[in-house]
Amino acid sequence: MVNLMRMIFIFIDGFGLGEKDSLRNPVYAARTPNLDYIFNNYPVFPTDASLGIAGLPQSATGQTAIFTGLNAPEVLGRHLSGQPTETLKAIIHENNLFKELIRRGLKVTNANVYRDEYLKRMLDPVDRTVRPSVTSVMTMSAGLTFRMVEDYRNGMGVYHDITGGIIKDSGYDVELITPEEAAERLFRISLEHDFTLYEHFMTDIIGHSMDMNLAKGEIELLDAFLGRLFELVNMDEYVIVITSDHGNIEDISIKTHTMNKVPVIIAGEPVGNMDIKVTSLLDIMPVVLEVFDSFITRRAYE
Repeated sequence: MVNLMRMIFIFIDGFGLGEKDSLRNPVYAARTPNLDYIFNNYPVFPTDASLGIAGLPQSATGQTAIFTGLNAPEVLGRHLSGQPTETLKAIIHENNLFKELIRRGLKVTNANVYRDEYLKRMLDPVDRTVRPSVTSVMTMSAGLTFRMVEDYRNGMGVYHDITGGIIKDSGYDVELITPEEAAERLFRISLEHDFTLYEHFMTDIIGHSMDMNLAKGEIELLDAFLGRLFELVNMDEYVIVITSDHGNIEDISIKTHTMNKVPVIIAGEPVGNMDIKVTSLLDIMPVVLEVFDSFITRRAYE
């Protein structure tokens, strides 16, 4: 009998399922023992990111689809990069994964750290130079507290680059952390919540650079981070979801996003007997809710 279930949701921007070609795909050029283990031992659903709309999948619409379950590119009639428009923000505010989980009485959090000046400008209703991402809009709409640099210093937040290098390079007096230490922080945060979100988007940024050495280093960093996280969690009580919004870093030979499907990995004993199917980004939010609903129902009858 499982009396406890927690979920860690790891969103990796620009991470598709590419060809097994070490000259183009850094996933196959890099040393990835942990990713290999995860892909070989847990369900991996190749997932459509185009959602029936012509053109390359993009971040704003893809992430809105993931976290609301609505076909955002269909609403706009196109794929949209960057941050959400007012139309997409209205969709996110209306309903999103955080809000649905909170309605079920669950405790949720965004584990990402925001630099203080960035957060101040993002929340300023007059300053339009810093537009919030989909997950930032979701966090605001749910009334959740944003993690700041002081939380990073206290070991209770993870920056989007995993190591905190960008915070340090921005002039803050902080220590760099290893990917293993970042995983330990994420795990520690998850102990206080039913659902913990972490977003990593250096994969997309580096994918656009077309630099294989940078890409290999990024994949190995991610591999170490995920490997330590899977070591820490009790998979009898945890579900780890890993997914992306579109392809990019898996084909370093091109500068743009790709049409490749993205992985949806759902790992953990609490989903072992569930008949889960994921074919498009629209299925991700319903599956997460189904996992929690199933657990809540089972617990009520045990």
